[in-house]
Amino acid sequence: MYNSENKNRDLQGNPFILKDKTKRKLNLPDEVKLDVLKFLSFNQLLSFQQTNYSFYCLIRLNEGILACKRLYSVKTMVVQYICNSSEEIKYYGDPKKTVEKYGIFKILLDDELLKKWQSAVDRQIPVYLSTCGTPPNNKIYTRVEERYVDYLKLPVYPKSIEEMKIVRCWLERLFICTFQHAEFKDYIFNPEMIKILFDSEKYIPTQFRAKYGTLTYRNLNIKNLLKFTLDHLIIINELGIKFKCFDKKEKCNNYILELLSNGGKNIHLIRFNIEKQALLDLIIKHIETKDCSNFISYIEIILNQDKTVIKENIIKNSRNPKILFKIYRDEMCGHILIVKKVDEEL
Repeated sequence: MYNSENKNRDLQGNPFILKDKTKRKLNLPDEVKLDVLKFLSFNQLLSFQQTNYSFYCLIRLNEGILACKRLYSVKTMVVQYICNSSEEIKYYGDPKKTVEKYGIFKILLDDELLKKWQSAVDRQIPVYLSTCGTPPNNKIYTRVEERYVDYLKLPVYPKSIEEMKIVRCWLERLFICTFQHAEFKDYIFNPEMIKILFDSEKYIPTQFRAKYGTLTYRNLNIKNLLKFTLDHLIIINELGIKFKCFDKKEKCNNYILELLSNGGKNIHLIRFNIEKQALLDLIIKHIETKDCSNFISYIEIILNQDKTVIKENIIKNSRNPKILFKIYRDEMCGHILIVKKVDEEL
């Protein structure tokens, strides 16, 4: 007769050794995991990466081939009031609600990182830096546009670790999106704050990625602006730059040359206006004699002196003869173009 006590025993009365299938772990190669992850949407990836830290790292390392959130634009700006009732102001003062509602991955702070964050709070390190002369205040917003417009209000001067978490969470969300246009005319995100918030994370990108970008260069915070441009922007198509209020043209020229010399990794094309041909002559001298391995590939210069004669010319770099630059004036628009190529491409 059947005895319920024997249901887990074999014919000899020995107990079965039951294996807990829930504890099995499939050690699939990363290539197989990525093939599966490619079928997930951005929101699904955002939720899935929270289940396991190894998946989180894998997703962050392969953002270029996985789904990402595509938005129209991001810009920093002063907002006096919202003129359209359909535009929504978002300010998340409670980090717990931010995590619960938007699924931000949990931030783990060890003692060393906690000390760095607390030091930033004590020193009142700002989230934004001004390039226009007006210090950042509580009217600074980050405007994000998709089908609707959101104004994201972040603490300008975080007063606690919890507010640091808010900034960190929202910057991470912006960094894993792509934009049609990124605009930072008067205010930029502070590179020092970005470093403090993400210094311990090697799997999280810290760049705003966009097809087109707009920046304004002035004397104020020019070093930080240059660092923000080189380290925290990826512009796929074109970056337009306006140069304003430089007290010394030599200073302006030095920063332009540094940007052109080191921006080739993340910026495809730069377009800007200049008043005189002196800067153009400096650029030509630089590409002849200096290291141009990371030089911008395409430069479009709007020279206000339209009478300047520019003859088409090909310049060979003395440091690397395989790197050539073609300089000519576009007959349609009148702009001066400098195109970097390797010798077999010209």
